[in-house]
Amino acid sequence: MEFGRIWAEINLDALNNNLNEVRRYADNGKVMLAIKADAYGHGLREVAQEVADRVDIFGVASTEEGISLRLGGIKNAILVLSPIPYREIPALFEHNLTPSVTETEFAQRLSREAVKRGTSIGLHVEVDTGMGRTGVDEATAGDFVAAVAGLPGLDLEGVFTHFPAADSDLDFTRHQLQLYERVMARLTWLGVTGYLRHTANTAGFLNVPGSRYDLIRPGLVVYGILPDSYQSGYRTSELKLAPVMSLRSRIVNLRDIPAGRSLSYERSYFTRRDSRIAVITAGYGDGYPYSLKNRGKAVVRGSRAPIVGNVCMDLTMLDVTDVPDVQIGDVVTLLGSADGDTITANELAAWAETIPYEIICRVSPRVPRVYLRGGKVEKTRTLLDHYNHT
Repeated sequence: MEFGRIWAEINLDALNNNLNEVRRYADNGKVMLAIKADAYGHGLREVAQEVADRVDIFGVASTEEGISLRLGGIKNAILVLSPIPYREIPALFEHNLTPSVTETEFAQRLSREAVKRGTSIGLHVEVDTGMGRTGVDEATAGDFVAAVAGLPGLDLEGVFTHFPAADSDLDFTRHQLQLYERVMARLTWLGVTGYLRHTANTAGFLNVPGSRYDLIRPGLVVYGILPDSYQSGYRTSELKLAPVMSLRSRIVNLRDIPAGRSLSYERSYFTRRDSRIAVITAGYGDGYPYSLKNRGKAVVRGSRAPIVGNVCMDLTMLDVTDVPDVQIGDVVTLLGSADGDTITANELAAWAETIPYEIICRVSPRVPRVYLRGGKVEKTRTLLDHYNHT
């Protein structure tokens, strides 16, 4: 398939398979799918509409993301995982969004708004057991949760914490669970019950089964990517995953460059031999990492061609000297599988010295998303569609 100058293929069959695998692995307990950041670059509404029948709650980062889902017809519960500016409190009621509560003033304002409207609103309280970012300190969390649950118009639906190192420091993660259990015990003593307990992100439910509780919060695995530790060989997973996103571009220019010539901005690369250089229509303006200069690779006609010179905003150069029969118009695979080879998000992230989350999240809105089912195009989303979602 060929679309435009660059495009991201989203494999709906893989998406559905991965979610089914996660549900099976988690004993079919409740699932909150992390769908923030445009569903990790895969398409917020498109992904939600595809999996809504098998997801209990969608997790977003902002009221805007939640509103977009509502405008797209999504009826599932939607939890805004990040702290919310006070001025956005009315929007929570208007669009039936569930906030995370992390401090007293927000809870009081939320209660006053509920009373003013003559209604109630569900909420989750975040407890900080070691993330050190947001949340109520675990030492006072039990009393805080009880106080919030007692405010008029507020319905306590969940109490959660977040793991910063469930992929790299399991002892610390288990310590977090001990602190979380201490909060739960305090709530039981205070008579607060009937809420969802959740702690496990992707690495959490894979590495620490005791963290699953009532609800898991998968993100990366549903998009077909395992945490880095599973790529290094010292951990294995029973999950049978398939990457959901592939990123492809095309060759628009071929030049024969003599040895000793510099290429691209800053002259960071000089040809070491007489070289055939291909220019492809992908750059950091599309979310392709600038840090891949002189170190990344792309698949062209079944071979891996190295990136040479700086990645530009809209264009990137490949050395295709050793790739036979290269032609203008050839499709180039930057992420995903082609001709028997696969560049994974983990591998691309390692070249770019970042994490796989950033690789897929940073794919620009100007990159069309092409949704495939059974190998055939079902729908597309272009830049114009992205900015005209209503």
